[in-house]
Amino acid sequence: MPEQQKNLGKHELRISAREKLTASGIRQVDFFSDELITAQTELGQLNIKGESLHIESLNSETGDMLVVGKVTALSYTESSPALSFFGRLFK
Repeated sequence: MPEQQKNLGKHELRISAREKLTASGIRQVDFFSDELITAQTELGQLNIKGESLHIESLNSETGDMLVVGKVTALSYTESSPALSFFGRLFK
């Protein structure tokens, strides 16, 4: 089995001294700024909050990402289908 197919379906996070975050299982990055990075993972949407955040590397074939900067918070939200305008309005 090729190496890139082995990584699909797995998701791992490692943080070193709150200054370096490595992640695997990243499907895509939806948004990034120096204070927030939002990415789709195998386990849902990952939100990385911090200061001076920078995506040092992102490999779309293997799903590996390296973020540098001060990490202050991590959270996950479940992935769900996008609601229509009326679905959001009457939620």
